[in-house]
Amino acid sequence: MSRIPTFVTASEHVYSVLKQWVLSGELAPGERVDQDAVAARLGVSKMPVRSALDKLAAQDLVLLHSHRGVTVAPLSAEHLEDIYLVRCNLEGLAVQLATERLTPDDASVLGEMIQKQEELANHRSLDTEAILAANREFHMFIYSLAQRPVLLSIIERLWEQSERYRRILLIQPGMVDGSLNEHRRLVELMTLRQAEEASHYLIEHNRKTQQVVLSVMQNNQN
Repeated sequence: MSRIPTFVTASEHVYSVLKQWVLSGELAPGERVDQDAVAARLGVSKMPVRSALDKLAAQDLVLLHSHRGVTVAPLSAEHLEDIYLVRCNLEGLAVQLATERLTPDDASVLGEMIQKQEELANHRSLDTEAILAANREFHMFIYSLAQRPVLLSIIERLWEQSERYRRILLIQPGMVDGSLNEHRRLVELMTLRQAEEASHYLIEHNRKTQQVVLSVMQNNQN
């Protein structure tokens, strides 16, 4: 179920809803966005819809065309590689810095996050939104420990661009459990103060995700 927070302005609300529709696939890659239909569905004028689409275009989630309106940005192997090239480098750096600053309290918080992920993974019904949220919370907490706000803000934007690809991963058998095991190992390396090893492990974790998603995309095209 979508988790749309309550906002003060119509523009913020429309932006949040449209973004969730794009990330969840309710608005599919390549699909044309009918601004009139969106405005009618959300009970607003077209102005906040246009404003929201401009913000989504700045995040590379939709494409603005001079004569064809707005379409959802497509998924592609080239875009996937571009995102993960940068993510691997920046997140590897963030993990290394975070490991050097890790406190026992931080390690305890990470342990609790992994326990939460285990509960979600073992639940009889797979809650995709909850799993995605828990996964993001885990990673962003680690990257925040680096105490580099600019680095964190760039990583957060890249995560938003790659969320549609990560959703492909979740539907693959065994991937949730596999990811959880890798999270445990990452925290273990960090707790042992093996900063360089933790950084390399995180990069391997990301590259594995990339390869699985790429394989699924290629199979779907055949």
